[in-house]
Amino acid sequence: MPGSVFTLPLGVPFLEALARAILNGDLPAAGRTPPDILTLPKITLLLPTRRAARVAREAFLAVANTRALIIPRILPISEGEGDLSLITSIAELGPSGAEALEQPPAINPLDRMLTLMQLVARWRQSMAEAASQSGNTTLGSTPAQAAQLAAELGKLMDDIERENVSLSGIQTLVPEAYSEHWNKTVDFLKIVTEYWPLHLEAHGLTSPEARRNALILAEADRIARLKPDEVVIVAGVTGSIPSTVTLMRAVAAHPSGAIVLPALDHTLDEDSWNQIVPLHPEHPQFGLRKLLDGLGISRSDVKTLPGVNVDAARTARSAFFSEAMRPSATTARWHEFAANADREKLEAALSGVSLIEAPSAQDEAETVALILREAIETPGRTAALVSPDRLLARRVAIRLEAWGIRVDDSAGRPFAKTVPGAFLALVINAVVSDFAPAETMALLRHPLCRAGMKTFDIRRFARALEISAFRTAYLGRGVEGIIAALDTAERDDGGEKKFMHVAARRLWAEDREGARLLVTKVAEAFKPLTDLYADQSPHTLAEFARAHAESAEALAALPEDEAPASNGQNPLWQGEAGNVAGRFFTELLKPETPDVEIRATDYADLYATLLAKENVRERTAVHPRISIWGPFEARLQQPDVLIIGSLNEGTWPEAAEPGAWLNRPMRTELGLPSPEEETGRAAHDFVSLLGAETVYLTRAEKVGGVPTVPSRWLMRTTALLKGMDLLPALEADKPWLAWARSRDWIDPANQIRVEAPEPRPPVDARPRKLSVTEIERWTSNPYAIFARHVLKLDPLPVLGAAPDASLRGGLVHSVMSQFATEYPNALPADPRAELERIATAVLEIYTGHPRVAAFWLPRLKRFLAWFAMTEAARRDGVQAIIAETSGRLVLDTGVKPFTLTARADRIDDKGAAIVITDYKTGAAPSDAAVKAGRSPQLPLEAAIALGEVGFPHLSGHTVEALRYIRASGAEPPGEERTIKCDDVAALAAEARAGLEQLIATFDRVETPYRAIRRPGYRYDFDAYAHLARVAEWSAHVDEEAAS
Repeated sequence: MPGSVFTLPLGVPFLEALARAILNGDLPAAGRTPPDILTLPKITLLLPTRRAARVAREAFLAVANTRALIIPRILPISEGEGDLSLITSIAELGPSGAEALEQPPAINPLDRMLTLMQLVARWRQSMAEAASQSGNTTLGSTPAQAAQLAAELGKLMDDIERENVSLSGIQTLVPEAYSEHWNKTVDFLKIVTEYWPLHLEAHGLTSPEARRNALILAEADRIARLKPDEVVIVAGVTGSIPSTVTLMRAVAAHPSGAIVLPALDHTLDEDSWNQIVPLHPEHPQFGLRKLLDGLGISRSDVKTLPGVNVDAARTARSAFFSEAMRPSATTARWHEFAANADREKLEAALSGVSLIEAPSAQDEAETVALILREAIETPGRTAALVSPDRLLARRVAIRLEAWGIRVDDSAGRPFAKTVPGAFLALVINAVVSDFAPAETMALLRHPLCRAGMKTFDIRRFARALEISAFRTAYLGRGVEGIIAALDTAERDDGGEKKFMHVAARRLWAEDREGARLLVTKVAEAFKPLTDLYADQSPHTLAEFARAHAESAEALAALPEDEAPASNGQNPLWQGEAGNVAGRFFTELLKPETPDVEIRATDYADLYATLLAKENVRERTAVHPRISIWGPFEARLQQPDVLIIGSLNEGTWPEAAEPGAWLNRPMRTELGLPSPEEETGRAAHDFVSLLGAETVYLTRAEKVGGVPTVPSRWLMRTTALLKGMDLLPALEADKPWLAWARSRDWIDPANQIRVEAPEPRPPVDARPRKLSVTEIERWTSNPYAIFARHVLKLDPLPVLGAAPDASLRGGLVHSVMSQFATEYPNALPADPRAELERIATAVLEIYTGHPRVAAFWLPRLKRFLAWFAMTEAARRDGVQAIIAETSGRLVLDTGVKPFTLTARADRIDDKGAAIVITDYKTGAAPSDAAVKAGRSPQLPLEAAIALGEVGFPHLSGHTVEALRYIRASGAEPPGEERTIKCDDVAALAAEARAGLEQLIATFDRVETPYRAIRRPGYRYDFDAYAHLARVAEWSAHVDEEAAS
């Protein structure tokens, strides 16, 4: 046996060297006759992963330097935990393989998840009932949480079967040694271990791990019965699965069998080597040391593969990282290593290794993408990113796509991030949110959403729906709420019409009809789901899945004239992602799928949980020389440039957790491996990657703004180098990070200074008609007038905005206006009751909103009570109250007439004099602001009243007073304040003169509409600040002002 076990040291391209050794006749033993065209296909080569098997085929062609070659039978042994396929062509392996395939099929992963989920849910319920009876906090559980626990339970069961631990071992755990919680957990596990085998047997199934073990053992049995001259080689396998060790023993015992181990460390001293097992499961060599023990051989029995030559620099690099990773108990020997090391050789060995610590995760991704992009500038050069961090992988892939490079990402994309995945999630989000504006519009704008309509039509009608129903204070719920919003938008009575956006007023009748048609189609499509969600009783998961799929299909349906182009297949189920979705729903809807009863509120989270681990690999053309791999997929591969990314604790390596069901002592007592063994396997993957010609070690110092801790492997490496004053050896050969950050960095010396905009439109394009409320805006921020009246830009309200202060003010004005209109002369017998009646009618469509019901209505009622008590005094000597009356003042400015308009909230007609009132829901302007011209609304309304045209039926009247009535509803609920002024006419004349001066100034073409910021003015609602780029130029304006 010893002569049949080899290793390939760090730095040797594994698959290429393996192919060369086989073709040269150095495997299974040195000095054999090279295989010919007839014997080569009889060689069986077992590799750890499918990707390695695929690359190995390419390696044989490359080494043979030919485009065609009959290669050995290369089979993946599928050692990884996430890949249970084992051997894809086991049916061809003779009687033993046939025997293995006759075993019961493995249980479907989804069926297992749902069955275990039911068990977990019952256990959680019993735990909750027990906790409630004992007076403790009730332990609640949702189906999604139960599914997560079921997944953890499935992992535990896999561990037990993978390690060949007897299920009866659970019975040996000592309950009294643990808390009551653990006792109940162990009791539950006993039930599972007793129930689960019976469940599988009853359904004629077996577990995935049991089937894999059977397949591996069948292959081991087949190998044992091979003829002596039939060559079988296991390469790159670390023996992490006990049954794999059995297979490898069979291979090693076969006369023509050979094992090639990846990166066995021969440089580590014997004392440290002997301490690895069992004391240091986190060590990179722990798995290989266990494997050698299982094979019954020592490290010295393993020889380097014949014909392999390693240069001195790679040997020195291997020795250095062996030293850096030595067991913690013997790190005192670092001093000895530092004293005896050849510094020049070590610097040469590390010349191809660089450490890049980026400030943020985005900077890291940008740097990695830049390195990959630069690598392929050299013809034939290959490069890869290896990282378990899927977010880093996605960021790098997106950045490369910006350069027109599609990259091979071995893990694919999460299903939720694909087009069908996002669409299916939006369908659920819409019904869960009760068709809230944002969720509904996100669905209607999705490219898959067609609802049987042409693309142009659905996009047009969706836009009309958004503008008319959702770009306002939306208070509706469900499809009925959308229809009600459309009804409100189409009313012609003027009630709510005045609050409608100009874009909504400009919609064509065809657009409005199309919006209604779209809502009707959406309601029909969603009927299967809305019916279920309306029923609060539990239903099976299959019922929800069927309704979900039916609604999604209806929404994705093409019009009849486009259906033939898609071969009659719904676009939702097309492509790789569509196939994943189709398989998922098909599995859920199979009659034999376990029935899981849930409520409507639980389906969305459960659906997301069940699909969380689904990834999609799109079959698209990718760049042949750039790859993104996970650590498992990267095994045995060695590109020219290798980037090892996300080297932070908790990411690589992941935190060593025992799982949700057993603590560490329980796992040890049961005979399961410690979580640190997984860390050891990750460490071996990390060290194995360091043999590439050029290696970049990258990490982000902060992720999501939170400081990170460097990976333990990085800390060991830098600590050893720092002690030797060789830390600069890891500095990158090029300023990658600076180059990456320069993408968004501007040299202050070259920075283009953004000045405040100063548009100067022609005089005839400038507005000749403004309302009094816009004069203050003109004075304080001329750019807003330019944007609205010259550019004709009217900002849309926020999508589905909640009722805001502007709407509240408009509603108060409507109540007061209607009251004054109904009772212009005399007050009713019960003013308060009449006011509340009017308020109820005005707020009818708004009272369903929590903010209106909880805050606005009570405040409004308090104000109305105050108003009813004080109104009689205000009406003393008043002949009539005129509400919401419009007036205008035409000013001859020498260029063109300028019209000032106003709509006075209230005018009290006292015969020869009038009192002008403005209602405020917020703070009223101070007298000083009014007299200084910063709040000119009331003085300008007085100027209109005293002008030639004025307000209807009030010509010749003097203005007795200007008054504010504040409707706060707080304490005090109302407030009346008259502007203190000896001569209202003089104040009005002064405001008129100021306006004429303002008009004359802007009638000069050289006067710009500046986006200025003046002290004393309010800019809370500047909807044009982004257009004026205020944030870009105001900073240096403030700096200059401060200096």
